[in-house]
Amino acid sequence: MAGETHDRAVDVRVGIVSFNTASLLDRCLAALPAALDGLRAEVVVVDNDSQDDSASVAARHVGVDLRRNPSNAGYAVAMNDALTETRAPVLLALNPDTEPPPGALRALIDRLHAHPRTGLVVPRLLNADGTLQPSVHRFPSVALAAVANLLPARLLRGALGRRYWIEGTADHRACAPIDWAYGAVHVMRSSAVGPRPYNERWFMYVEDLDLCWRLHREGWEVELAGDVAIPHIGNAAGSQHWGAGREARVWAATYDWCAAELGSVSTRLYAGLNATGAFVRGHRAIARLHARGMTRPRGG
Repeated sequence: MAGETHDRAVDVRVGIVSFNTASLLDRCLAALPAALDGLRAEVVVVDNDSQDDSASVAARHVGVDLRRNPSNAGYAVAMNDALTETRAPVLLALNPDTEPPPGALRALIDRLHAHPRTGLVVPRLLNADGTLQPSVHRFPSVALAAVANLLPARLLRGALGRRYWIEGTADHRACAPIDWAYGAVHVMRSSAVGPRPYNERWFMYVEDLDLCWRLHREGWEVELAGDVAIPHIGNAAGSQHWGAGREARVWAATYDWCAAELGSVSTRLYAGLNATGAFVRGHRAIARLHARGMTRPRGG
């Protein structure tokens, strides 16, 4: 984790993957100079065969290296292409549906440099309306699934919920080591992640989980810089590609990752507990509708 010999003529390589997100991409690229606050950056946009003006939008921004794929190569492949072949000491994977405020990306990069054992830093993500967008999670495990799906909500509002990062309980404003976080904004130490950080086994989803898992396994820390907030629309490209099937795709990729890293027995237990939780939540929702009279058949 020591002995970096990068060319300091460039501070950071910024990679962005675009897929039919022209207006969002335009705002993201426009925000970059102020967000980087004087850092010397290489900015590469890889366009995954967008059918809108994403490529031409990127080309209009000064200093942006635009690379066009003849077909949709998927997120991991395209982002790795954006981040490879650089001597920058920091790699920054940035979603086009983010709009980093002035100084935000520099603050994250400064945080990375200040903590030599940290391989990856993420900010607190916000929805478009300024509310929290939960983005930090524990690694998948049987224990996590049991806590999240079997315990009553009242027991998850305190320390146990915070420990397992149950949505609505954990403090995303903290600055602390975490398990993993969504890849909307990943600020990475080049020497920790290598030239192609993301596992290309998956077309989309879980490559962020997998990267954080590998960093932990290799002795690096992953850190939440909760004092830095960045707005993120969320799933701007995924919803176009998968539509209503997005959630099924996420779970399929997650269980595939679990099978590879946790083994088949743990994966079956993890999936079974999640299915149990989904059934119970669905049953409770139906019961609430019955109680409100919303499922009564209409009279003739």
